[in-house]
Amino acid sequence: MYRGTLVMDQDGVMDGMVAGDVIVRRGCRVRIAGMVSGDLRVEQGAEAHVSGMIAGRIHQDGGRILVSGLV
Repeated sequence: MYRGTLVMDQDGVMDGMVAGDVIVRRGCRVRIAGMVSGDLRVEQGAEAHVSGMIAGRIHQDGGRILVSGLV
């Protein structure tokens, strides 16, 4: 479990739980397979594939978001 804002600044998979927000930085491709209790923000040029759960809102700041989980 991660408490606070998690900044994803490299490609990868986020599993487990984040008690806060997740920010996906420009140029990164991330798969979110866990649970995020806050918001997801995807910057321009970034990509997030959500197969887990986002309890908050999704902010698409020019990035690409694919959802097969729960929002």
